[in-house]
Amino acid sequence: MPYQEWRAARSPVSCRRPGGRARTEEFATKPAKYPELTASSIVLGALFGAVLNVGICFAGLQIGFTIVGSTVGSIIGFGILRGIMRRRSILEVNIFQTVASSVNTVNAGVIFTVPVLFLLGLKEQIDFPALLLATIAGSLLGVVMIIPLRKQIIDFERLRFPTAVAVAAILKSPGAGVAKAKLLCAGIVLAALVKSLVYWSPLPDDLEVGRWLGAPAGIRLVFAVSLLSLGAGFIAGRPGLAILYGTLLNFWVLIPACILLGWVPENFADFTLNARTAEGVPDYGRANEFNGAFARFTSRNVGIGMILGGAVAGIAIALPALKAALASLRGGSLSGERDEVSFGVLKVGFVVGLVGLFLAAKLSGGGAVGLGTALLVTLAGGIWLWLAGLVVAQTTGRTDWSPLSGLSLIAIAIMMAIMGTGDQFIVPAVTVGAAICVATSMCADMMADLKTGYLIGARPIKQQIAQIGTSWIGPGIALATVWLLWSTYAFGPDQAQTLYDRALEKGPDAVAALEKLGGSPAELQSDVPRLGAPQAAALKAAIEILQGGDVKVGKYLTGALVGLLVSLLVSPGLGVMIGLSLYLPFKYMIVFGIGGVTSILLARWKGARFAEDKGVPLAGGLIVGDALLEVAHAIVKVSTAF
Repeated sequence: MPYQEWRAARSPVSCRRPGGRARTEEFATKPAKYPELTASSIVLGALFGAVLNVGICFAGLQIGFTIVGSTVGSIIGFGILRGIMRRRSILEVNIFQTVASSVNTVNAGVIFTVPVLFLLGLKEQIDFPALLLATIAGSLLGVVMIIPLRKQIIDFERLRFPTAVAVAAILKSPGAGVAKAKLLCAGIVLAALVKSLVYWSPLPDDLEVGRWLGAPAGIRLVFAVSLLSLGAGFIAGRPGLAILYGTLLNFWVLIPACILLGWVPENFADFTLNARTAEGVPDYGRANEFNGAFARFTSRNVGIGMILGGAVAGIAIALPALKAALASLRGGSLSGERDEVSFGVLKVGFVVGLVGLFLAAKLSGGGAVGLGTALLVTLAGGIWLWLAGLVVAQTTGRTDWSPLSGLSLIAIAIMMAIMGTGDQFIVPAVTVGAAICVATSMCADMMADLKTGYLIGARPIKQQIAQIGTSWIGPGIALATVWLLWSTYAFGPDQAQTLYDRALEKGPDAVAALEKLGGSPAELQSDVPRLGAPQAAALKAAIEILQGGDVKVGKYLTGALVGLLVSLLVSPGLGVMIGLSLYLPFKYMIVFGIGGVTSILLARWKGARFAEDKGVPLAGGLIVGDALLEVAHAIVKVSTAF
């Protein structure tokens, strides 16, 4: 049962012996004490989180997004603590996965930002101690700034957090009934099998249905082979349908309308909905290029604007509840036991984090960044961090997806707007931006872990202590991994050219060895993994745009206004959801929407109880199996790389 219900059941019970006087027997309703925050769960969770961190850094530089470690952490924790060590508490396993996820999650903030400094040729200008300080400060800030919103997001809004539901299903599986455990395992096996076929067979990872049907090239109809997206959509259910509506509106209405009206990038001025090749067949290759360009030209800008506008509306609507949540942190508990860490602890963490951010801004900028500028950057970064953290926590809670990379881009743009757009300000701007991106990712992770704890009856304070206490571990691991990968293989769109240039510097023998393995300025040699670092490449292009002064402020503001009005006048959170659907790829969002529709249809056919008891464990298994294979694949790749 949830912790609040457990506490309510602890009141003493009065009973009377036959022929005797009444007495109070607290043990009649008091449950046994189970170990939760233990040395084993923290140390082992941190060690496994470090392994995850390295593997997922590698994967993120390949595919452009990171993988949540909570599901894998819960399985490994279950195996170690309950299988090998014979511990009896799922609460202890929950701390294990909380710590493992915390140590791992920071890699998203690092690999979305820091690699751009290598791509821009600024490696020698990086102040690594300042960068480490910044990312540790960001990790701490992300945790302490989102804790006050726990009651609002989990207790009041009751956001679903699909991955958190899947993790809770794993932890509760021994006591949830044989049928649910079997469904969970079936989902894991099915998703793992499908993901294995995608990785190690010639089967495609995208189903281009539009090509099969001969649909016009300009009408997007591609489905990702992603059972994770399907499972997340099923668990999100009806509230997640806004994602489907926004996706269809964007790709089947707005984009075709813009093509017809000529509101497209200049190099696609001749593109039409029915674009064809010289052979007379639909030109899907050109259509794919157009969709990528249009996303950078319009969709992402408007989508991120809508997300921000919707988030501001959500803050305004929820302000009374937020005030009550903050008041509860200042006060104590009627029973004398705190449910959450004290407001004083959060204030100390907040001050320590901001001081670290200030020092990192000053140190990384050297003489180019004065004390006043560093202070202004710190204050602006703190405000943006809180807003972005709330956005990511809410979008993750509704869909399991978040616009982390786009919010990071805006963070760096804000830093450059304050410091300046000259080359001397890029390193400090990215350093502070990396801290904000790390903090934002930690906000989502903390809230998802607290949702899992809520579902299994854990005490929030235990998870909060564990995550605050281990928030410093992950940044150094992620930074070291990025540096090692760059030194060994390079990364980015020009990876082959970079490695060829390095061989030229070493001499003719090195060039001959590279060419013998198929390497050239345009092709990687056969023993080198392709690390495209797509998010860093996009950030590099954005920085160049900022330096050129061509910032699409109007599109961001238009999206923000629409998101604000939709959320205030139609439904809270709707602006965030539609904005997210404009920002993220069609192929994942359409599968997510299909999962939501399936949930609704199953509930109507078999009843809501059936959909919850049978469908949710199976969907949770799909999320877990998909993520498990992603992580295993990444770890295998990185272990064979070095």
